[in-house]
Amino acid sequence: MIWQAPHMFWLLLALPALVLIWRRAGRRLPWRVVVLRLTILTLLIGALANPVRQQADTPATGPLLVIYDQSDSLTPAGQAAIRAEAEAIAAAAGPQTRLLAFGANVVAGNERMPDGAGSDLAQALRTARQLLPSGGRVILIGDGHNTGGDVLAEAQRAAAAGIRVDVRFIAAPAAPEIAVTRLDAPALVRSGEPFDITVTTTYQPIDDPTPIAADLRIWVDEQLLGEESVVIPPGQYQFTITHTAEQPGLLSLRTEIIPTGNDTFAANNVAAATALVMPPPRILLVEGSRDNGAVLGAALTQAGMEVERVSVSAVPGVLNRLAMYDGIVLVDVSANQLSFEQMTALREVVRSEGKGLTVIGGNQSFTLGGYARTPLAEALPLLMEPPPRPQRAPISLLLIIDRSASMSASFGVSKFDLAKEAAILALTALQAGDRIGILAFDTDTIWTIPFQAVGKGTAIAELQTRIATMAIGGGTNIERALAVGLPALAAEPHSVRHAVLLTDGRSYSNNYPRYQQLVETARAAQITLSTIAIGTDADTDLLDQLARWGNGRYYFVPDAADLPRITLQESEIAGSELTVEQPSPVRLNQPHPLVRNFDPSTLPLLDGYIALQSRPEATVVLSSPADDPLLSVWQYGLGRSVAWTASAAAPWATRWPGWSEYDRFWNQVIQYTIPTPDSGPLQVWVEPLSRGIRLMVDAQTIGGVPIDLAQVNAQITFPDQRSQRISLLQIGPGRYSRDVALGEVGPYRVVVALFADGQTLQRSIGYVQAPPTEYAIHDPAQGAERLRQIAAITGGSTEVVVVDEASVAMPASPQELWPWLAALALALWVGEIALRRNQLYA
Repeated sequence: MIWQAPHMFWLLLALPALVLIWRRAGRRLPWRVVVLRLTILTLLIGALANPVRQQADTPATGPLLVIYDQSDSLTPAGQAAIRAEAEAIAAAAGPQTRLLAFGANVVAGNERMPDGAGSDLAQALRTARQLLPSGGRVILIGDGHNTGGDVLAEAQRAAAAGIRVDVRFIAAPAAPEIAVTRLDAPALVRSGEPFDITVTTTYQPIDDPTPIAADLRIWVDEQLLGEESVVIPPGQYQFTITHTAEQPGLLSLRTEIIPTGNDTFAANNVAAATALVMPPPRILLVEGSRDNGAVLGAALTQAGMEVERVSVSAVPGVLNRLAMYDGIVLVDVSANQLSFEQMTALREVVRSEGKGLTVIGGNQSFTLGGYARTPLAEALPLLMEPPPRPQRAPISLLLIIDRSASMSASFGVSKFDLAKEAAILALTALQAGDRIGILAFDTDTIWTIPFQAVGKGTAIAELQTRIATMAIGGGTNIERALAVGLPALAAEPHSVRHAVLLTDGRSYSNNYPRYQQLVETARAAQITLSTIAIGTDADTDLLDQLARWGNGRYYFVPDAADLPRITLQESEIAGSELTVEQPSPVRLNQPHPLVRNFDPSTLPLLDGYIALQSRPEATVVLSSPADDPLLSVWQYGLGRSVAWTASAAAPWATRWPGWSEYDRFWNQVIQYTIPTPDSGPLQVWVEPLSRGIRLMVDAQTIGGVPIDLAQVNAQITFPDQRSQRISLLQIGPGRYSRDVALGEVGPYRVVVALFADGQTLQRSIGYVQAPPTEYAIHDPAQGAERLRQIAAITGGSTEVVVVDEASVAMPASPQELWPWLAALALALWVGEIALRRNQLYA
């Protein structure tokens, strides 16, 4: 008896648990009932294990089939030896014996030879089953090599049909053989990018292990790239040549080995591959302030990208214009600089169009730039929240407010009134123990609130009253205001010191070296300075430069109504520990393609970064010693976005531009976000068939809606440069297909064009028709084992005994025993019911 599903016996482990439950339940059932139930369960588990009993073979009359291999892998000598043995067996068995020869197909023996370019052993067994519908005996002679379908599944079907297969293994005669087993090249390269072409050969000598000389040739399209005399040792060996991609399009790569010594098959001396050459990626590099993306832009240009550097105002606010770029890089861009339409377009170009987005930090980005609760933040792998920290240190905040006459208005709410409202709101962002000072200025300065601690209740109300009663003044002298306010802030006891300058005008003084001296002196005292330019009359160049020197943020506020919000945001930033500004090593959090082939120990130190939390779905690739994310990535809709919480250069990555791997690092990061050709609305792929391919196309809109009833055409270019145009038929929602017969070995080009509703979509792919696997070098032991398995499944033998047709033994079908076990379990169940009702032992 054979148990066909013995794994079901694992269920028996539940029986002791049932006994334990019975005992803990107070033994409410009689033990005889429990034993009956356990017996029933055991019988049912045995039935699930599907036991069968093999019956003895019974003599029966019927034809005997002798199937013999005539594939090319046997060599002519091997084919002749097997054919002679098959004919001898058929002659001894009688005239009713039929001969079948097989290779890539199956033919009646002695009529014609099969196609030798294959060994379809599965088809041979399938043909035998069709010729012996009532069962019988098959003698199979060959080397066991199979290039067809699932031969063991066919053996099981033959056994179920009552067919016994005896096997006779005959190995192919030993012969010297050299073959090109692989031609490897990247499937996708960029124009101007060098890439490696690797040729792998296998040499199998008979006795002499001496390397063999050969000529190696490699073609790119129809041009001979190189020809070289090589020496190939026994076993596997590789040759590599480097080529630079030029014009965009599909490259056809071919290689050929021409040995000078003996070689059995020439068909396996060739190999091919295809590579899609894409144009250089178009990158839109957006600078939050003038030239802060210059270093990164130069690095990406050096890496072969087409980089367009623009200011924030030049970012398209419509999707179709933004989708012209492969990737968008934001370098220290504040959300306050972007319109809602621009941020929405940035989000959708990633989610719906599959484009790449890389956001690089700085003093105006992420939480420092007001990203929270914006469409831009939704596309990023980081939450706009700082990591949980212990209680923050107290801060000193200085507001330097322009009170010149230009801040007043002849009607409505003046800019000065809004500035006072902003100062009052700034108080709400501070905590008890923080210190604030408010310095008003025109051509002179006046301390509206000298530095003092922020209290509670009436103390805050008094400060708000003093702010509300500030008076308007005359001209504008920014230099004097900084010269008075910054030294006073430097004298403050708290270690965190931040100043905010609000103005709408231009200073009487325009001495840049003096400004730089004032701000850099303040920076030496750990003071940061942010500036807010109110309206177009403000000196935006000066205020931008002051914020850069002060390692703060620059805001341009065209509408003064936004002034309270931005000032409050600056106060909240100053009152939160959003940045870590200290030397920080860069730690590899987990391996990722973003940092492939980089040694983490070689990454330069950072001088600071913005402390944030990653989204649960995101991958943190690089982190700080405090486990804060530095480089994070995630898939957002159809696209990818990357966040780097430090800067690309100054102020927090001053060591990085001098790093020898700087260009490669950023090229690799940006390249990872760029969409590949298989991520667009038109998907094209190929399914190999026995005599060709099935060309498959999926088409959908940007929103994922299938494109139906479209006209889909394909042009196929053959290895000999012949072309064939075909039309594809729709077989499902947005899916189109067509079977194509291919005969030639080598690379094919397939260009698919779809026309629907006035739009045209096009994709190009490559396909390689490899030489038949019949000519691959294979292990004879695998063939012998395959034949042994066929015999074991069908109840046959590996020792062929020739008999006459009258005594052919028909293997009996196995008897299934599970119905008997199930019936016995049912009978016991009825008895168990009767036992519980006391009908059997009243």
